[in-house]
This record gives sequence, C-alpha cells and structure tokens, in this order.
Amino acid sequence: MLLDLFITHWTEAWEIGRKAFQMLALQIGVDWNQVRVTLVHDGSERFPAEYFAGFPFAVNQVELTHRGIAAVRNWCIDNSEAEFIKWCDFDDTFSNVFAMKSVMDALKKDGDRFDLIWFDLLWYMDGRVYKRTERNPVFIHDKVFRRKFLIDHKIRFKEDLTWCEDSAFLAVVEMEIDHQRIGKIRCDSPIYLYICRQGSLCNRPEIKFKNLQSFFDRHCYVADEFLKRGMMDPYYTMCVRIMADSYYTLARAPGITEDKSTHEKRVFDWYENHREAFKACRPEMIPEVMRAVNKEDFDGGYITFDQVITWIREHEKESAA
Repeated sequence: MLLDLFITHWTEAWEIGRKAFQMLALQIGVDWNQVRVTLVHDGSERFPAEYFAGFPFAVNQVELTHRGIAAVRNWCIDNSEAEFIKWCDFDDTFSNVFAMKSVMDALKKDGDRFDLIWFDLLWYMDGRVYKRTERNPVFIHDKVFRRKFLIDHKIRFKEDLTWCEDSAFLAVVEMEIDHQRIGKIRCDSPIYLYICRQGSLCNRPEIKFKNLQSFFDRHCYVADEFLKRGMMDPYYTMCVRIMADSYYTLARAPGITEDKSTHEKRVFDWYENHREAFKACRPEMIPEVMRAVNKEDFDGGYITFDQVITWIREHEKESAA
C-alpha cells in the first residue's frame, strides 16, 4: 500500500467533517487500492456506516479515548501499513477533485527519491482565502511523510504538548532529514484547504496566555532534541529564542489578565539550568534569532536582544535582593 490517509476527529459534529469525505469521494483518477482511509476518533464514538455508503473507498474507523492529538498521530505512525503517511484534520478538506491524483502521481513517480513531499495549500480565515506557497514550518497538513524515515530516526509527536505539537514534530524532522530528499508536488492548484474555524479550540482569544505558554513548552522540547542529537549551535540559538519569546509573554504581551507568576518561575528555573547555553550562542547568530522572534508579528511591538538582556538582569537583581 502506498498511502495511509489519517483523518483525526475530536468531538466535532458530522456536519463539520462531511465536506472532507464528500470531496474525497469526488477525487478523480485515484486507485483506492493504493490508499487506506482511516478516521481516528479521539474521545468520540464512530459514525454510522451509512454516512460513508457509496464512497469509492472504505473508511476504517478507530476509537481512541481522549489521548490528545499528539498521541493520536503517534498511534497513526505505529499502526500505519503504508509507505507514506498523510494527516488531515476533520474540519479541513482537499481543495479540488484532482488533489489526491496529484499526490498519488507524485508518490508513484518520485516517491523513492523523497522522505518528505510537500505542496501548496489554501488557508481560510475570517471569510478570506489565502494561498500558502512556502514550505510551512508550523503545519503538517501540506506534507506527506515516508513512514520508514520517521521510524528510523525515532521522530514522534511529543504527547504532553497541548499546543504546537505539529511544529515541534516538524522541527525534529528538519534536524534529521537530508534536504536532497525533500520534494514538492507542482500542480496548477493548491491541494489542501486548511480551515481556521471561528470558535475552534485554536482560534479563541481567551486562551492567548495558555497558547504563549505552549510556545515555551514547544521551544524547550526542541532545544532538548537539539542537545540530545548533538546539534550544539542550534541548541544555543534555541535557548536565546526561548528567553526572547518569554520576554514577550511575560513583559510585553498585551491583553493578558491572568497571574503570570507561576509561568515566570518556570521560565527562570529553566534559564538557571541553561544559562551557559544561552551565553554560548555565537553573536553573529543573534540577529537571525531575533528575526525569527519578530517574524511572529507580535502585537507588543518589535523586540530587541538588548531588551531581553535587560529584562533578565532586572529579574536577577530582584531575585538577589
């Protein structure tokens, strides 16, 4: 089998995900013997079989019990029987009727050459559609992965991350992959439609502080992976990134009314254990790190490395007093 297509479902109603299956059923020129479609429920019961009646493919439904999206995706890696893996969200869809053919043609023609194949996608948000043509480092939805590559390099989703688990996963992929084995599917239209639903868990303004704390957890995990894999310069630069992002979260981010003291203690406890790595970052790497920080378009204004250093020193003075 060439491709395992995993569609992950939390508790959304069938009406939200129906379009994904309807579009999948409309795909033209696909040999469904080469594709297994699995709907993985995390915390909800399987849908009635008649929902999928008449589709040109079988839908394998699996029930897991509130494991979280990272654990669900690890289950997919462990239980895949195909050469390649593609993940889709339940509330997204393929963007045209030739999308799957484009994917399968690329895997048949050039699959042996690549461990990761990516493609353009469409992003729907606030009533507007945007075309994304970069190899996005945050989302897995525009990518197909060779399962053996993930297994051989022990690349998994970190299961205690409640946010940014896919960008953390991709960061480890980038650490291990030979960039000559990354390919792009070139076709006339984007393949995937990512839908940022208003009211979805990832789009609620009231959990802004929780999200920012999750960035910290994500960055700490990536730093640990760099260190574990002996990649010291990236480890040092990630340590700087962690403190720069934490400066934004704790000192600059507007609109946060929650008590920050617990997270502040976590940040500076981490800093005490990684102080020397923070200092070991080569000066010529600092501008690149700060560009990455400010690329996030923070609404607290532009952040400089000098501001981060001043903030750390002020905290150290307060702690010593």
